[in-house]
Amino acid sequence: MPRPSRETYGDQKPPYSYISLTAMAIWSSPEKMLPLSEIYRFITDRFPYYRRNTQRWQNSLRHNLSFNDCFIKIPRRPDRPGKGAFWALHPSALDMFENGSFLRRRKRFKLPKNVSQELATLTKLQNSSYSGVPMPESS
Repeated sequence: MPRPSRETYGDQKPPYSYISLTAMAIWSSPEKMLPLSEIYRFITDRFPYYRRNTQRWQNSLRHNLSFNDCFIKIPRRPDRPGKGAFWALHPSALDMFENGSFLRRRKRFKLPKNVSQELATLTKLQNSSYSGVPMPESS
C-alpha cells in the first residue's frame, strides 16, 4: 500500500475518495479494523486538508461507511472498552484496491441482494439482547 504523507499534498485536497481514505485507514491497522474515531484520526494526521470543515467531510465519510457494501460494521466485544463499533473492509471487496492503487476504483462493490439481507439480519441480532450470536475474535 502506498503511504501518502502530509508533505505530498499539503493543504490541497488529496485525489482520494472517502472510500479510499477509509480503506487506507483500515489497512494501516494491525487488526484491519478501526473504530470511526481512529479512521478520522488517520485521515487528519496524514492529510492536513481534512483538518478544516471536519463536520462536513465526517458526515460524508459516515454516509459512505453505512451505505457502501464494501464496509462491514463489527460490534465491539465486551472485553474491548470504548465507544462504537469497528469498521472493516468486506473480504470480497479486498481486490477493489489491488496493486495498492487508491486513486481509482473499478465498478462499485455491491453485495448480492440475498447476502445484504443476511448481513442486515445478523447485525440486528448482534445489536439485540440475543446472546447466541458469536462475536468476532481479534487476531
